[in-house]
Amino acid sequence: MQGRREQFFNHVAKRLAELPSETVSSLIEQAGGPERVVLVFVDILKGFCEEGPLASKRVAEMVSPVKALAEALLDQGVPEENLVFLNDAHPEDAVEFSAFPPHCIRGTAESEVVDELQPLLERDGVRVFRKNATNGLFGRDGDGERFFEFLEKRFAAGPVTFVVVGDCTDLCIYQNAVGIRLLANEHNARVRVVVPLEHVRTYDVSVEVAEKTGAPAHDGDVLDELFAYHMLINGVDVVRTVEDR
Repeated sequence: MQGRREQFFNHVAKRLAELPSETVSSLIEQAGGPERVVLVFVDILKGFCEEGPLASKRVAEMVSPVKALAEALLDQGVPEENLVFLNDAHPEDAVEFSAFPPHCIRGTAESEVVDELQPLLERDGVRVFRKNATNGLFGRDGDGERFFEFLEKRFAAGPVTFVVVGDCTDLCIYQNAVGIRLLANEHNARVRVVVPLEHVRTYDVSVEVAEKTGAPAHDGDVLDELFAYHMLINGVDVVRTVEDR
């Protein structure tokens, strides 16, 4: 007979295995047109994908799928100004460094968007919000506008779909996807928040490595699943992928 914990994990795995996939065209159709789709890139930075204490090859696996999705959305008419980057850009004395090693300090290579996405970042009208916390709602763009203010303007303009991609599933993806969902709920706004699992990832630290180094164990597979499930039960539309068609 299965224990309650095993039953729960089996239930989570079953729910995630049953998730549908979506296509770019269906996503746009459901949104009411390409102008109503906003793609939010979360922390797809060199400091999480390529170099520094928090860089992870596992996390970097989502970069190519994210690039392909962004290009497909643009090809089907999503405006360039609907591309939004939420980027860590910490001061050297960031309070967050009491929980995580110093990373993505402003002006360093770690705080740069990965090279594969630089052509997207450089398009006209793309919005960049720099944040000093895992949750980006209070991050600011170059003009001082906060991300939550940008969101509220989009809510006021009518129904909108936000597609949230990047890293890490259990940290910034979870907090920002659920944050958008909850802010929309507060405003009673007609908002859809979509997280495609192919386009998000978290890092992995095995128990063996944790016991040797003192770093917290962090099972990437387990936490990807648990936080995907938790987003699902909080009203985020978690899908397997958004396919390029």
